[in-house]
Amino acid sequence: MNDKHTSFLNMPRRRFLQGIGGAGATAMGLGACTATPGWIYTGEPLRQPKVEQSKDGELNTKVIARMGNFKLAGKDVFLRCYNNKPLGNTLDVRAGDTLKLRLRNDLPFSPYDGLCLTKPDPSIDNTPRGFSVTNMHLHGLHVSPKKPADDIFITLQSGEHFDYEYHIPKTHPPGTYFYHAHVHGSTAMQVASGMAGCLIVRGELDDIPEIKAAEEKVIFIQTQRFDKDGKCESFSILNNEDKAYINGQYQPVIRIKKGQVQRWRLVNASHMVPFNLSIQTYRYTTTMPMTLLCRDGNPLPATKEIESLYMVAGNRADVLVKGFDPGTYFLVGGPDYGTLATVIVEDEAVPDMSLYAGPLPTAPELAPIPESEVAFGRRLDFDFVYGEHPKFTINNQPFSCDDTWKVPLNAVEEWEVYNHTAYPHPFHIHVNPFQIVSGGGIDPGTWLDTMEFPPFQRIKFRTRFLDFTGKYVFHCHNLMHEDMGMMQGVEVIET
Repeated sequence: MNDKHTSFLNMPRRRFLQGIGGAGATAMGLGACTATPGWIYTGEPLRQPKVEQSKDGELNTKVIARMGNFKLAGKDVFLRCYNNKPLGNTLDVRAGDTLKLRLRNDLPFSPYDGLCLTKPDPSIDNTPRGFSVTNMHLHGLHVSPKKPADDIFITLQSGEHFDYEYHIPKTHPPGTYFYHAHVHGSTAMQVASGMAGCLIVRGELDDIPEIKAAEEKVIFIQTQRFDKDGKCESFSILNNEDKAYINGQYQPVIRIKKGQVQRWRLVNASHMVPFNLSIQTYRYTTTMPMTLLCRDGNPLPATKEIESLYMVAGNRADVLVKGFDPGTYFLVGGPDYGTLATVIVEDEAVPDMSLYAGPLPTAPELAPIPESEVAFGRRLDFDFVYGEHPKFTINNQPFSCDDTWKVPLNAVEEWEVYNHTAYPHPFHIHVNPFQIVSGGGIDPGTWLDTMEFPPFQRIKFRTRFLDFTGKYVFHCHNLMHEDMGMMQGVEVIET
């Protein structure tokens, strides 16, 4: 099809920034995440990232961080990336596998005075810097935070490499995850350039016949930012209003035949942008339903039919989509970003496929947490501090290596969080997911590892600190806020 369609979304949302001028807001990642939706045009067919699949319980791979030359929406860019691509390869493993990943840093040299290696200085530690110093984080995976696994305190300078090794538990929840760079100070810059890729963990859910028969599509949403020369070298660029890309493509075309069922693995790999995803016809006359299987890699107790799905930066979801009525639809990102992709249900029918609806196998770690199991509670305050070095804070402090919370192994805790700011913060914790008790517009009982803390609201959740000792972090997944201090260390210890 070669028809062009005018975008029907022209209602950008403005976010109120209390007490902060526009120029300062832009420099600090506080600005509105709005964009002119532009035009829906004949995009290229959606391409899938290269898949690297485990064999005999192991996957060996190499990821090269480098400056890459490629095109985004027809524009020549020169950005930090993995393996000279807009996004990394898809890593496909099963629960119980071992993932061995060699990360090599071929980026140019960048000065960086280390993190947690010398006497901490929060004013320096929480300043964006070291834009070409890198490491690796497996977002959402329940794996060890100790070297050589998911240790985000590792830092690789230009010319260095590190051999990561992750042992994925046999009971690990099956679903969609992703990997990305995570050096404090350079995280936002590198993810906003494209240093991320999809990671799939398979398990019992994937063996349900109706789900197994569905054609899988990775839908990896990114918000690469660059200047007129196609480069991203200034932190302030990251807050610019611009396009969103799927698998490195701008408004690609997703085709599905009448009667066909597809499984979409949705990843919001943006550095800061939320999306309210839905599949709409022109002018919202009809919505194509989706069947929700997993959120943040965690299977639901049973499938749930939905018409839209709100995903903040760092969220993932697995959904089934069936082609019912032939025609042209649009995968819409919400009023800020309009059309992300054109969805064409082709009149050419296939033998009608069953759309699975029913119970889903879940991991034992995702059993509900009753109040009687909770042994300790914490209060968290998310805020912002003005001054010569403005910082985002948790409990009135920006991130400091000297301030790490000690948590006993196998502890069960309930956290209550209050967002004191006038803008939302997508909260993310490493290693262990959490179960929602109240707040945030999320159904109580839902398991996530990333969720939005709306302005001036309280959120309550419970979590178990299982299986692994070691030091890791939780933080705002608006990565500009994280690099400016909204992060806290946690160390799980034997008792």
